Amino acid sequence: MADFKNFSFKNLNVIYGIDEIEGFADGDDVVTIELDNDQFAKIVGAKGDVTRTQTTDNSCTITIKLLQTSKSNAVLMALYNTDRETGAGVLPLIINDKETGESHVVNNAWIMKAPNIVRGGNPNTMDWIFQGDFLTSVIPTV
Repeated sequence: MADFKNFSFKNLNVIYGIDEIEGFADGDDVVTIELDNDQFAKIVGAKGDVTRTQTTDNSCTITIKLLQTSKSNAVLMALYNTDRETGAGVLPLIINDKETGESHVVNNAWIMKAPNIVRGGNPNTMDWIFQGDFLTSVIPTV
């Protein structure tokens, strides 16, 4: 029998510190999670022998796209400015799908770059780029 599943972006939560992010842009790449480096590095010898070493680098880059009218832009900009002035902007970041149970947890995350501000006749997106020190992802079998 064929397998059938539903997915709705409405079931996805993004929480930075204690703030739930809201006002997401539209598209297929609204939340992007990328590990910064490979899990293993390899060295190939003169005769083709291979040795691999674990990099122990679990850092990540996460991009979240919001509408320019999202209330979360003000919250994130205040946290970005606070971090710039005091260094107190390192918080946990959690991305969770309530329907599938998929979760991505970053122990310590910070806003790497405030979004480019683009204004015009139509609403624009604001791309928030976070860096994280240690990403743990769980994708359960449903």
